[in-house]
Amino acid sequence: MTLLEFREDGEYSPEYGTIVLRDVYRDKTLPALSNELLGEGGTETSSGTVATAGDGWLHATASRFYQAIRCEAHDGPPEVQFGSWEDIVESPFRSRSGIAGLGWLTGGTLSAELSLGANGFFRVRVCRKPAEAGEEGDVWLFQFWPQEVPESPRWLKRTRPAIHPEDPGWRQVFGYDVIEVSWYFTLVGMLRPDGWLDEPLPGEEQPSENVCAQLGVDPPRTRRDAIPLLVAAGLLVEDGDGGYEAGTPRRATEVLDLPDELANRIDAAAIRAGYASLAADLVSIAAWSNPAHVRDLAELLAVPEETVEPLLAYAVSDKLIRRENGAVTALPRRPQPTRPVRRQVKTVRREEPATAAGSPPKAGFVSGDGTVVVWRAGEPVALGRVESDYRYRAFETLAGVYVAASGGQGQLIDWAGAASQVPVDLGMLPVRSVDGRCLAGVETHIGRRTWDQVHVFDVATEEVWSLPKSAELTRTVLAIHDGSVYFTTRLGDGTFTASRWTPGQEPVEFASALHQLDPLSGAQVREEAGEAAVFRASGERRALPEPHRWRFVPGGALMHSTGCELPAVEVLDLAAGTTAEYPLPEGCDTSGTPSTAPIWETPGTLVFSQPNRGSTRRIIRWHLPRNAFEHFDLPEIAGYRPFLVEPILVRQADPGQPDAPGRRPRGDGPEQLSDQVQR
Repeated sequence: MTLLEFREDGEYSPEYGTIVLRDVYRDKTLPALSNELLGEGGTETSSGTVATAGDGWLHATASRFYQAIRCEAHDGPPEVQFGSWEDIVESPFRSRSGIAGLGWLTGGTLSAELSLGANGFFRVRVCRKPAEAGEEGDVWLFQFWPQEVPESPRWLKRTRPAIHPEDPGWRQVFGYDVIEVSWYFTLVGMLRPDGWLDEPLPGEEQPSENVCAQLGVDPPRTRRDAIPLLVAAGLLVEDGDGGYEAGTPRRATEVLDLPDELANRIDAAAIRAGYASLAADLVSIAAWSNPAHVRDLAELLAVPEETVEPLLAYAVSDKLIRRENGAVTALPRRPQPTRPVRRQVKTVRREEPATAAGSPPKAGFVSGDGTVVVWRAGEPVALGRVESDYRYRAFETLAGVYVAASGGQGQLIDWAGAASQVPVDLGMLPVRSVDGRCLAGVETHIGRRTWDQVHVFDVATEEVWSLPKSAELTRTVLAIHDGSVYFTTRLGDGTFTASRWTPGQEPVEFASALHQLDPLSGAQVREEAGEAAVFRASGERRALPEPHRWRFVPGGALMHSTGCELPAVEVLDLAAGTTAEYPLPEGCDTSGTPSTAPIWETPGTLVFSQPNRGSTRRIIRWHLPRNAFEHFDLPEIAGYRPFLVEPILVRQADPGQPDAPGRRPRGDGPEQLSDQVQR
């Protein structure tokens, strides 16, 4: 059989101990299966002892550590390599798109995509083994191949126990604070301040006097007093060197005479801890077989025959399956209880400002499906399309429209419509020079060896400049001004330093912390003598109350903030020291989160999206100097949740193309920037 394609990730970080692989949906996908039990979240169960799969999803059980994963697409079943793997399971998998990718439990997929060659039914083999000595986590292999008729999931090899150790229930008896004392001795690397054990035992969850009496120990008053209690329960044992190590306690209900309600809860939790993962395997078999037969379960699950009946008893009692006449049927996820509806109290606001019909967005927009749309001769034109599913922010540049992605390198759609990936990852929050020529950002890598790196990319020459990698995630780019990149660095004590970097030279660190910089004027918000103030390029200083609330209006003479409860913009005149509030039309999105945040279209024009009034495609343009509003409805191609392209703010008409996007700006023009940037 032929290996068609593979993808590898040596530093996958699972959310909530679960590896997730999902379909990556494109325009043409198959509809969902009518069997809703095979949908992601269709049943009450988890990813099982190793892995389970369904209609467009696969979940695998992992530790919290980094995992090494290889995903392969084959044209037929590859040979099983039993000797090198601890656990092996095969399951049907349906791909609605023919493209799959690793992702997260809370949603989304990573940028590396695996083409399966077609959509439809597949068989997936999941293999797991421990990582090499000195490396954390496990090593995984996911192998996919077409299978027209799905066959039941089957566990081919088990090395790790299918039934997990039970929960003895002592936390429910003692409470968190007493159990935390046992962790002080049993959890590697659990550091506590000196004297922690001799502090009073906090919290309201104290063990009862009756429980302490049954164990022959006085009620504890300090954390140290809890040690004899933990030893009596079997949670701690003396290690022979004056310390303690983890014991093997019996179930609390076997040691203590407890109230019936508490005893029943402990017994139920003990059984659930032992059988919950194996029950998820059982439910996966039942969902795909619809129904499964009891006589086949031991072989399919690769467990002893005597395991099946107690497993079925647990799964029935927990309402995961229905058992009838030797057949097992999976039950769907139970509906969540509805919360009582709270009365909405409408805030009364002053008269809403009127809007007049206005012009389209100056630099265009990015549609819900990634199409970049610009206006030419008064008509919307689809310039090109960005294939990334994680579009985050868009900038007009001299070379075209740059679209940043939240995972991996962004893409540039040039003015001829050609799409290309930029050669360097600028992260989720890049910045742009005022002439539209350079972009800067921070590439981040989270893994066994975490680092970040600051990059600058010249869209005209495609040159890249980079600072050395840091040892951790510490840096944030603020702005590009006068040919230099301004960024902050977080220190180990939580404080920040600020630096100016002209590519080709060493960064220069500032004496005081820098919080903001206006790329047009060079005005800064920085700290001096422990107080934040605005400093103009001329050296003039202005006091700034509530410094984290205000953001520069392009040009640096004014600052603004937005309110969410009643949509409004407040403007601070730095010279006069006065503020003025301007109500906005209802529904304007005033959040500061890209890609829905308002953008400055000119140094005096702020544009909002208006998704909170029933239309995801209307934009509101506010002209600050005359406090006037316009509205414009984006065309149908905008789709769901479009976002605007941030235009170049300062321009100089290009004699060759007076109306073309990307015309040369004033200020830091290409020739001027070439002199400022030392290559």
